[in-house]
Amino acid sequence: MLKKLDQREMYTELAFHLRYVLNAKKPRVKKIFNKEKEERKILKLFRKSLQKENERIQAIKKATEYFSKKGKEGNK
Repeated sequence: MLKKLDQREMYTELAFHLRYVLNAKKPRVKKIFNKEKEERKILKLFRKSLQKENERIQAIKKATEYFSKKGKEGNK
């Protein structure tokens, strides 16, 4: 069901692009597909996820250090 929905969405987008190209006096590829813009979007998403992952790692390290110090104090 979702696959059919994705296909319909793809066909709809293709139809709109085709309509633009057929009706425009001077069609521009960048109006249909801007590769640089898409690449920037992808990189931005990965940067955000990497930043969150780094923050998580730092929090885990802090917690590990805290509990290891607390464990050493308890053994004394």
